[in-house]
Amino acid sequence: MPDIQAFRAWRYNPAKAKDLAAVFAPPYDVISRSQQEALYRASPRNVIRLELGKEITGDSDGTNKYTRAAQTLNDWKSSQALIREKSPAIYVCMQDYREDGKKRTRLGFFAAMKADEKAVLKHENTLKGPKEDRLALLKAVRTNLSPIWGLFEDKKGSVQTALKKALAGKPIVDVTIDAVRHRLYVETRPDVIASIEKAMKPKPMFIADGHHRFEVACQFKDWMSAKAEEAASGKGWDRVMTYFSDCVHNPFKIFPTHRLLKLGSDIDALRAVRGLGELDRIGSLAAVLKRLEKNRSETKDKKYSFGLYSKKNGFYIFTLNKKCSSRVKQNPVDKLDVSVLHRFLIEPCYHIRSIEKSEAIDFTRDPREAVQKVNQGEFDLVLFLRPTSLEEMLAASKKGLKMPQKSTYFYPKLLTGLVFYSFEDAGS
Repeated sequence: MPDIQAFRAWRYNPAKAKDLAAVFAPPYDVISRSQQEALYRASPRNVIRLELGKEITGDSDGTNKYTRAAQTLNDWKSSQALIREKSPAIYVCMQDYREDGKKRTRLGFFAAMKADEKAVLKHENTLKGPKEDRLALLKAVRTNLSPIWGLFEDKKGSVQTALKKALAGKPIVDVTIDAVRHRLYVETRPDVIASIEKAMKPKPMFIADGHHRFEVACQFKDWMSAKAEEAASGKGWDRVMTYFSDCVHNPFKIFPTHRLLKLGSDIDALRAVRGLGELDRIGSLAAVLKRLEKNRSETKDKKYSFGLYSKKNGFYIFTLNKKCSSRVKQNPVDKLDVSVLHRFLIEPCYHIRSIEKSEAIDFTRDPREAVQKVNQGEFDLVLFLRPTSLEEMLAASKKGLKMPQKSTYFYPKLLTGLVFYSFEDAGS
């Protein structure tokens, strides 16, 4: 059950940042190297300088991308490029986008949630490397630069009703980036905030995005608690900035994350899977995606099917045979397409077991990018998946089960830089 409260955010000063669309960024973990460069060029105040700084030759323990982020953040505060809210608030965020040709609107809000492992339900295993990176950044800046993303189920819609009260005012942010319109509203009325905090208390919270950031927030809290002088200060380091959205009254479609593989010279992409199922030659990427557009639970045959592409062989649909599919365990995680793919193909056929330590596997949501990387020789094979459904994710979370890395991709993503939660002055 989440313990949440309003907070006084730091946010971009519109008087200093004339073009707000130029200072925001996607979440750090979906930013490619080329996107990082583009965001650096977009504005000298783009949040990329804080969230995903560049490594420079000669960096050391004393001077590096983390210390530069901290100095930049302080400089932006001193120059009033960032300003602080005058009173505690929750920040209501509305996203307008199109999906399957239809207009969609998602409503949610930012608040400061107690960093408590027992208060949330998770569905994804995390990796050591990203957590070390995020913890080093958090120790340097003492600020949540981007939120974790939580889902909750509110059948009565009371939170949604309360959030809509904020929409009568003028948004402090109104930008359209990559065909998604983002609007941000400040809600400071104590009665509205209290009603939302009260309504949220009994509701389980599911992490959709930000598993690494949440676990790092808990690690940081433990690290600070061990420091006697910090533990007595009562600052806001025991909380983490979180975006909440009601998944009953808002649209949530999960997109698949496809797998890119580097194969050993002795492995043939197609021969490796023969005997495990049927391979059908497909004429194009569009045809593959058409065959895989529905979640397996929505299809009539309930078979496990995956797309394959290699430069040598072209496009195929691979369907797991009955002998293999009969060995699939029927718990909420083992029966997922992504779990079956790793268990029956990626591990035994292509010999990739430890994802965290292997450079032979990468991930992308963009199927065209995947094909391009294979054609350019960066990888040898793409494995295309059907999407995981929201119901499958919730079922796994409720059972306390962990899905493989990169099992879900929620769209649209939240912008980094809309609001910042600073620990140093959280109590003032």
